[in-house]
Amino acid sequence: MPCLTSWLILSHYVPYRILLCVLALCFFFVARAFAQEPTCLHRTLPLSVEDAEGHPLQRLTPVDFQAKIREGPVRILSIVPDDRPHRIVILLDASESMATKWGRVLAPASALAESRLPDTELALLIFGSKIYEQVGFSEGQKTIAERLRHLGTDTKDVEKMVHGRTALYDALLAGLQLLGTPTSADILYLVSHGGDNASRAQFDEVSRRLTSSNVRLFVSLVGGDLGEITGVGYRSPTPEEAKGPRDMRGLVRKTGGKMIVPFTSRLHVQPNEMERISAALSIFHHNMIHSYRMEVELPVPLAKERNWELKAVDQNRERWKDATIIYPEKLEPCKP
Repeated sequence: MPCLTSWLILSHYVPYRILLCVLALCFFFVARAFAQEPTCLHRTLPLSVEDAEGHPLQRLTPVDFQAKIREGPVRILSIVPDDRPHRIVILLDASESMATKWGRVLAPASALAESRLPDTELALLIFGSKIYEQVGFSEGQKTIAERLRHLGTDTKDVEKMVHGRTALYDALLAGLQLLGTPTSADILYLVSHGGDNASRAQFDEVSRRLTSSNVRLFVSLVGGDLGEITGVGYRSPTPEEAKGPRDMRGLVRKTGGKMIVPFTSRLHVQPNEMERISAALSIFHHNMIHSYRMEVELPVPLAKERNWELKAVDQNRERWKDATIIYPEKLEPCKP
């Protein structure tokens, strides 16, 4: 009881009214710490499990999983379907590096805009060295679909639009700002090569703000493969194109989102491949909004950002063979 000790010491030297103020402050900070602890220990996080073909597994329950951090086991209190309305901000890279593959940039964004996802609102940010164009949630999905269709047919408009360097980190922060007060039901959907060479914001700042916002990041990666970054069409990747996919993959895993590479690095796509790509994008977009909310209890308050592990219990390992558990792999520290 440091406050009581301070009271006894100060009572010999300090006027009574000042002592009352000191004691009140002590009790305020103690009460604040106790009030924060339950909130800090209990976290509500997004969760989904997909089979080898990307289809979501249903009827998930707490007994299906086990979890831990370095300090001890994490209790899984509940898992329920996330039936909240969703908001998705499409971030479309229109920098000069996208000019030779503009059709591959438009395809994922257009597929989402033309879809019929229930209880979902869309917004659109087109960016290069800055935000070139914005279509807000209030303007509606139909407006976004029509704008993307136009950008797929009007070559003059595309020539004006696609230019400049790539301020991807700034665009991610602009997407967060557009969401206002976000939740884990909100999504940033980035269509880009993942590289940045023009942002004022730094990667660490973007990472911190994304993870603390609870927004999930989904990425359609254009111009390379996840495992090995190859040449982009007829040229070698730039340094930012080579580094970008690794950085984006890290952000995706931190936030509990997912990354897809719809197109290979080959220049030409066969008709049968387009069918496969369309089907894969349809599943990818469907899974964005079909997830669960998982409530967990940590063993101790966290002073620093912490990795944690969530895995299937032994009884489910055979049944869930080749399945992927998707969740935010970083836990934010408790607020001071």
